[in-house]
Order: sequence, then C-alpha cells, then structure tokens
Amino acid sequence: MAITSAGAGSGLDLESVISASVAAKKAQLQQPIITKRNSTQITLSGVGQLKSSISAFTDILDKLSAPGAFNKRAINITQDKDDPVLKMESKSGGSNGQYNITVNKLAQTSRQEGVFDSSTAPLITQDGQLTFKAGDKEFKVDVNAGDTLQDIRKSINGNGDNFGLSVNIVNTADGKAKLIIDSGVSGDGKDLTITGDNAELGIFSTGAAGSAMSQIQAASSAEIVVDGNILKSDTNVFDDTIQDLKLTVLRVSDKDSNGDLKSNKVEITTDKTSIQELVQQFVDGYNALQDKIGTLGKRSSFVGGVKQDDGGALAGDSTTRAISTFMSNLLVSPSESSSTYSTIFEIGMKMDNKGKLSLDKEKFGEAVDKNFDQVVALFGNEKGLAGSLSKGLKEYTKSGGMLAQRTDTLNSDLRSLSQKEVTSNAQLVKYEAALRAQYGSLDALLVKMNNSASALSALQIKDN
Repeated sequence: MAITSAGAGSGLDLESVISASVAAKKAQLQQPIITKRNSTQITLSGVGQLKSSISAFTDILDKLSAPGAFNKRAINITQDKDDPVLKMESKSGGSNGQYNITVNKLAQTSRQEGVFDSSTAPLITQDGQLTFKAGDKEFKVDVNAGDTLQDIRKSINGNGDNFGLSVNIVNTADGKAKLIIDSGVSGDGKDLTITGDNAELGIFSTGAAGSAMSQIQAASSAEIVVDGNILKSDTNVFDDTIQDLKLTVLRVSDKDSNGDLKSNKVEITTDKTSIQELVQQFVDGYNALQDKIGTLGKRSSFVGGVKQDDGGALAGDSTTRAISTFMSNLLVSPSESSSTYSTIFEIGMKMDNKGKLSLDKEKFGEAVDKNFDQVVALFGNEKGLAGSLSKGLKEYTKSGGMLAQRTDTLNSDLRSLSQKEVTSNAQLVKYEAALRAQYGSLDALLVKMNNSASALSALQIKDN
C-alpha cells in the first residue's frame, strides 16, 4: 500500500510534527530577515520624509534669496477706485517715490470703413493680391476671381501672417454692407494703408481713385504728463518710461471745474506687510523642518521599564542632529552680508527654549523703516542667511549627497535581505524534504513492526 502522507501507515500524526518543525525552522531563518526589512523600510521612509521637508524649506529660502525678493512696494493712486484712470506695477529694482500723473489721451488704432452693395455677391472678376501695412508691420492676402465681400473678410482674418488686423461686416438697414477694418496697431504715424495689385482691388486701396474705403480713425500714441514732463507710448502701456515701473493707462484723466485735466497722485512706499509675510514664511518653514526633524528623531519612551514603540523613523540617527545643529548654528553666526545687523535676532526674531522661531512684527517693522537695505542684506542674496541656509541644506539633498547615499545603502540592504529570503526558502524546502525522508523511513519501519507483531499474534492464536 502506497503511503500518501507522513504517518499514514503507522497512524501517527507525523504531518503535525513536520509542520511544527518547519514552522520553527522558518521562524529561526526568516524572523531576523523580516525584522531587519521592516526596520530598513521605516528608516528609508524617514529619509524620504526628511529630504522632502528640507526641499520644502529650501524652496522658501530660494525665494527669499532671489534678486529683488524684498523689493515689495505699496502703490497708492488718488483716483476713483470704481473707474480708475491708471494702474501701476513696481518692477524689480523699483524705489519709493511720488508722482503727479495726468492722462491726456489713450493710444488708438487706425480704422477704415467702406460701404458695398452686397456682402454675398461676387465682387472680383480676376485674381489679385491685397497688401495691408501699419507701421513696420505688413502682410499680403490673395483674392480670387468670384470672391465676395464675405470671402475676402474670411481670407484676411484667417491669414497666418495677419499682425492683428481685424475685419468685420455690418449689414445696414438699407440692405447694403459696411466693411470695417481695424489695424490693431496703435501709435503716431502708424495709420493703416491698403493697396491692391490690380485696378479692381482699387476699391479697397487707401487714397486710390474710386476706393470705397476711408479712414475714420487715425492711429495715435498714448500721452501722459508726469510731473510736468510729456511722455508718449505707442500703446497704453508705459514700461520703464518711469524707471522700474510699469504704467498702464485706462482712460483720460477727469477734468476740474475749469475744464482742465486733473493729475492723479501716485505714491510708492515700502510694502512692510508683504515683507513681513515673506519673513514669516521663513519662520514657518524653519519651524516646520525642525518639527519634522524632532518627530523623525524621537527616541522610543519607556513605561515601567518596558520600551514603547513610539519612536521616530530616524530615532537616534546622527543625520537629523547634524541638520538641526547646522541650522541653529547658522542663525547665531555673525552675518557676512550686513554691516549693521549681526544676526536676525537684532531685527525682531526670537527663539524659545524649544528652538522655535517667532517674529516680533513691531520691532521688525522699525528695522525695515530705519535700515531697509541692511535687513535685505541680512536675509537676501547668496551670502545672506537665506542663501547660506539653502546652500548648506542642499548639500544633504543633492544627488550624491548624504541623504542620497543613505538611500542607496538602504535600498542595497533591502535587495540583500530579499536574496537572503530566497536562500532561506531554499533551505526550508531542503529541510522539509529531509524531515519527510526521515519520518517516512520511521513510518515504514513502524508499519513493518506492526505487521510482524500481527503475524506473531496470529500464530499464537493458531497454536492454542
């Protein structure tokens, strides 16, 4: 009789014995691997969290150390808020100042109109070409025999070289069609001109005999008066006409009781609120990173002599301590960029006994009022606090840096553990096979002994 499982012949539960032995061997071989893998994965996750938190802070630091980061200007314009005359933006490098600005006129594009009998009847009997020019801009449009006014309009508006010119048709009450062409180009001396290369197209040509088109609006420049100085722009935007300012005129200035245009007062001051918000981002980013370092590096506590599993992913890790120490040391190190302030604690920054930063806005505002340039020097540019912190922290997160090397080592450890697991599984297979051979022999021996005993017993019964 074939034995299908251990103990089947003898009736002993040898399968349970084998299962228990294999389970014990598996725990002996694989539990250290599982424990080590879990620990390595937790550490790897911790390194990833630390790297992400450092990157979030360096993003803030890079913003603070960028050129013009602290060049925040508050702009107040005396005008009707619901119907403004102009708007102004301060660019990088802008400075405080006051201006009296009057908007004399807005920039206008050139416009032509012409009346035709129909928009749908064929207008041209031979092929030709129209040329549109405004200032230094020019494009050409082919006109085909049989084209209607609508066809020509579509060809002009859809031309790939069109510089912004637009054509529209208005059907009038008397059944005729009014063609309206706007050049889209403003500025003195940039009137639209239209020329055709054959006699038929003369109906569109500017100044040609028999032309249906006439100019109803000339192109002109915007004109403003700044503190008595007349300034012009081809468009309604005056970009750097006033150094480091971008001015957009929206309408002509209001008139006074005498009918003269009134000026609008523009006052540009340091925007302390925006600068404080920028520095507050530094404070919040610094505290967030220190919090993350504290959470990751927290050691497990003990209750009644029993270790609690409440430690951080990088508990006891020297990297977290090194980063925290680097940041706190840099905060108290004398500045190399400011000749007035040694550290940020002289301009309203505070640190509590847990290493958390806070900002005294009143004291900081006073420092900005008295020594704006030195406050900027303390924080900004590459040698300022923000730039120095960013440079130092990026040494940890850069490719080939400490955290990258740590990540590579941990991933290598995980691969090694996976290989050990494969090896241990092979050992378990061999171990189980050996057990089955051993207990199979025992089972066969017991079956033989039982059979012999049964035969002897049968002989004794027969002799009696």
